[in-house]
Amino acid sequence: MDKASFSSHVVPVFLCLDGILCALAAIFAYQLGIDPNADWSSSRLILLFFGIILVLISVFFFKKPVSILNSENIKSLFLLAHIWAVIFSVYAWFITYGNFTTWDHTTHYYTQLADGFNKGHLYLDREPGKALLEAVDPNDPNNRPAFSDEVWDLSLYKGRFYLYWGPIPSLLIAPLQRLLAKPITDIYLVYFFAAGLLIFNSLIILKLWRRFFPQLSAWIVFPCIPLIGFIAPIPWSLNIPQVYEAAIGAGQFFLIGGAYFALLAFEEDSLNKKYLFLAGLFWACSVGSRAINVFSVIFFAALISFWIAKDSRKPLNRKKYIQEVSAIFIPLGLGALAIGWYNWARFDSPFEFGLRYQITVFNLNKHMDWVFRPEYFSLNLYNYLFQPFEMISKFPFIKPIINTNFPETYFYAAGPVTGLLFGAPFLIFISGLFFAKKKEHSPTYYFFIYLLAGSLIINLLTLLYYFFSQTRFLVDLISQITLLAILGYWQWVTNISKKNIVLSKIFITMGNLLVIISISIGLLLSFSSETNRMETLNPQLIEKIDQVFP
Repeated sequence: MDKASFSSHVVPVFLCLDGILCALAAIFAYQLGIDPNADWSSSRLILLFFGIILVLISVFFFKKPVSILNSENIKSLFLLAHIWAVIFSVYAWFITYGNFTTWDHTTHYYTQLADGFNKGHLYLDREPGKALLEAVDPNDPNNRPAFSDEVWDLSLYKGRFYLYWGPIPSLLIAPLQRLLAKPITDIYLVYFFAAGLLIFNSLIILKLWRRFFPQLSAWIVFPCIPLIGFIAPIPWSLNIPQVYEAAIGAGQFFLIGGAYFALLAFEEDSLNKKYLFLAGLFWACSVGSRAINVFSVIFFAALISFWIAKDSRKPLNRKKYIQEVSAIFIPLGLGALAIGWYNWARFDSPFEFGLRYQITVFNLNKHMDWVFRPEYFSLNLYNYLFQPFEMISKFPFIKPIINTNFPETYFYAAGPVTGLLFGAPFLIFISGLFFAKKKEHSPTYYFFIYLLAGSLIINLLTLLYYFFSQTRFLVDLISQITLLAILGYWQWVTNISKKNIVLSKIFITMGNLLVIISISIGLLLSFSSETNRMETLNPQLIEKIDQVFP
């Protein structure tokens, strides 16, 4: 298959669309809720003028093409920026329950920890309360006093509240809160890390395309970006912007960001230690955001150490080898020491993150051995992979199911979950990875496959043995499995195109259809989410949508 370049009119077309959208936003600002006043303000006039200018510029470029705008990199960047703008807008729409302006109804956990950091201590700036402190066992849900919602899931130790979630998000916002003199609530972290994850996933997709599948058309590649941006459970998490989603999102942002830098580190003939250092730094931050990612990070470090040794000349130059692997182990080692000190300073143990001291529905301090059990494996396997959604008669037409078909055990619990095979049917293309010919790609390609596959298997196994089944946990592995499915899809297209052009067009049409179906399911399931946040906070919007789909 010959690589199809973009049309020379890509940039002018998008400029024209931008101008039209700006003009329409200015004209209908009041009706769209952008401007609370019906009268024309100066900002609306400026927006209208800007829109007209963009349209005129696009007309000029249509009539008199400029050579720099015909660059494939410029056209790719222009298209990518517009795809990002659309996805970021949808993210903002979901997270503000359909109005773009009200960034509220969220939690304040990281905010409180950042306030604590700014005051020079590691505990939250919140008093536990006399009744809770005087309880015989504050961790016992049956014999403790009532408390406010903002205390839920905090870790209580020696009279202080701590977070068992990693401190990295709070470290990031602490200077901003001091500078702005206002709280940065968890909703902003959820949005930031979701947007950042999309950026890293997009850059990985483009890098894999140009490096390993340059013969593919751009119109096969670019639909994969909205797919990885809207695939379940990404929009789901945005519709529940709480500390849980912020912690998981931060962990995945740094995990995939590190994977991107690792890919760059092995891109050229010689190892790029600068990118390897950045990979190690990002992975240390991943563990510092979500401790459970430590298993993936240990695997990453081991794989990279092996890969460097494998590609080195024989006999192995130990001095050079140590210098190369130190690029990743220095940030990882410093990160491990910092996390160990942080835990020791709070809980008197470098390996204690505070989960056992959690104020929650279970007494984890007494039954910590029940958190990970083999009995949960089959239940979680069904929930996360095979559980279907339920069809309903009104919008959003589908909703997730809570699986209650399991033996009554004290600790196991399940939330509403749709299995990946039903929530994202595009993922079946992961099978294409097994049909690559031997040595068809460079060693870097297989290195990245092993990197993603190892993290996917490790994170999945961790979820399968965990006592709690939740849709948000799928964020821990959705980027890895989607990237692998995209590579499998490209491999299928490449193989079929070499044999039958007509069949390849049919296959690509089927692939695009599964992209659309997977995106649609991801968005529709997110309207329900776990808390019905959209319907609860903006019932008028749901009523209007119901009128469109009676």
